[in-house]
Amino acid sequence: MEPITLAIFLRIEARGWSGPAPRLPNEPVRMEDGRDGLRIFTYDLSPKDPTLSVPDACLRVASKLERMLAPERTPFSAPEHVTRCTLEFGVLADRERESFSYAWPLEFLSVLADAQIELNVSHYLPTNDEEDGDA
Repeated sequence: MEPITLAIFLRIEARGWSGPAPRLPNEPVRMEDGRDGLRIFTYDLSPKDPTLSVPDACLRVASKLERMLAPERTPFSAPEHVTRCTLEFGVLADRERESFSYAWPLEFLSVLADAQIELNVSHYLPTNDEEDGDA
């Protein structure tokens, strides 16, 4: 099995944000209030295709991020609002393989760098039912 994308979430930490949660283009799936006026908005950018490879998902999400965070479109254009953006990327890989790999497309990395978005990657290596019963 080639590594596939499980989920992609964009987490935006904004300080001093008032009013309703911004739509990028959808409502956030989660909102949290933090200390000192910090509000955290989490948006689901997960692919609809459950078998999408990591590079293909990267290219799709790069396009979305460019549209969502373009200076003329983003509600977070004021520099005092956004303190940190993080893209949480979940990858499913086959535990039985000795190793696995995938490539981060340059276009994807460029969008992250231009928008100053941090990238966190979690790898999920499921076990089959027989292994779970023996443990």
